[in-house]
Amino acid sequence: MPARFDGKVVLVTGAASGIGRAAALRIAAEGGRVVLADRNVDGAAAAARAIVARGGTAEATAYDAMDDSQSGAVVEWALGRHGRLDVVLNIAGVYQRAHSEDLAAGEWDRLLQINLSSTFHIAQRALPALIESGGNIVNTASIAGLDGLAYAAPYAAAKAGVIALTKSLAAEFAHRGVRCNVVCPGRVRTAIAAGLTPVEAARPELLSRPPRLKGLEEGATPEDIAGTYAYLASDDARFVSGAVVVVDGAVRAG
Repeated sequence: MPARFDGKVVLVTGAASGIGRAAALRIAAEGGRVVLADRNVDGAAAAARAIVARGGTAEATAYDAMDDSQSGAVVEWALGRHGRLDVVLNIAGVYQRAHSEDLAAGEWDRLLQINLSSTFHIAQRALPALIESGGNIVNTASIAGLDGLAYAAPYAAAKAGVIALTKSLAAEFAHRGVRCNVVCPGRVRTAIAAGLTPVEAARPELLSRPPRLKGLEEGATPEDIAGTYAYLASDDARFVSGAVVVVDGAVRAG
């Protein structure tokens, strides 16, 4: 595997499981020094140990996307350990399904905070270091942010916000040498997806559109998505900024 991240420090939020964990392992396999940040610090530490066992460099730290004050703390922690920051992968997120009229009090705010506001705050705190290193940010949205998604209005709204945020940062910081792109996955087989509770009286045809790729009709694995993050974060994508990269197995292909 190419060593596209030799000497580079990469902060990955949501790194304890799913896409975040897979992306952290992929970046580390290509030579990156990875900081794995997650509310589940035990899971992040386990992922870091897996990276070290494979000969990579990784450390874990606690990060709760509900607490904006932790955005600055986790960036400063990475800088304190490594003295630089080259890439931020904003992957922390949460997904919930419910009828919009039944959405519990506070759930709209919670879902927007974790999926959108925390993305901005991590980026905001990391930008000075990324300007210095000529680094980049890869955010995480969803095809729900492009098309909407029944029974997931706050999630879809937040992911649409992440897309607009990414394009805005790409435009604002291009002249300062910082790239910003966003990945929009479709269905991915993660623990979060497997643990979803059924939506009572939901119309099945509105719940999800399956991928069309042969053999992947049940969805991608996190590892299928991780390579997209690695490409966008690497110098192979040095002319790519403001891109919205859909990874959905042809769901939106007409």
